[in-house]
Amino acid sequence: MSFSPAWELVRGIEPMSFCDWPGRLTAVLFFGGCNLRCPHCHNAALAFAAGAALPGASVRSFAASHAKWVDGFVVTGGEPTLAPGLSAFVAELAALGPAVKIDTNGMRPDVLEAVLARHPEVRFAVDVKAPFAKYGPVTGGAVTAEAAAARLGAVFVLAARHPGRFAFRTTLVPELSAADVREIREALPPGHTLTEQPFRKPVPKGEEGRHAQADSQARRMSGDLVHPAHRPGDLEGPQGQRHPGPAAVHAPGP
Repeated sequence: MSFSPAWELVRGIEPMSFCDWPGRLTAVLFFGGCNLRCPHCHNAALAFAAGAALPGASVRSFAASHAKWVDGFVVTGGEPTLAPGLSAFVAELAALGPAVKIDTNGMRPDVLEAVLARHPEVRFAVDVKAPFAKYGPVTGGAVTAEAAAARLGAVFVLAARHPGRFAFRTTLVPELSAADVREIREALPPGHTLTEQPFRKPVPKGEEGRHAQADSQARRMSGDLVHPAHRPGDLEGPQGQRHPGPAAVHAPGP
């Protein structure tokens, strides 16, 4: 059986999370890389730094063994829509049973449409960074106001066509005023609300110290992450997980 090439690009795993999808216990799969350069990125080491991916077979084994313990899989990054074969990856992940949610910056609406075509039940959490006019400075110059309006406009059309599949959120970074947040909210398609994530300034530490964190993401480690289940003989492997519960992400051992 052939698998999507995206399985070979997962950079990290968080086996148990209660805060990445409200109301669900989830496993989180991290892709690296990003098409934005936001100075307030909460996962800079994944977004901006090169790093080795986890073995694809190990990622598939993890997903299959944990599917019975979780209520959903969250696909995040970095920016997951950059991964080739994402639509097939999501369909293969969903075939294991739990629902799937993708966190995205919304800059590749064509990919979101392809994912929906392959798996119509997928959910999306879209980070709207700023009003369109402020997208240049807020994304490190990666997106113009015109491009932001066109790409997010296409996402809003998708959201209107697929009720209940899209959620929108923004982090209250210092660049945003209350008027900016109102403008973001008013731009959303009818029937959709905006979740405001508080800004939390991180403790300076290496690469991550130059970037801010959304409050809900502040717990995350970054870089090449691996669950201890991928280490031979670890008691936290799939056979040891008789009852679901929160578990930490671990960096690879030496």
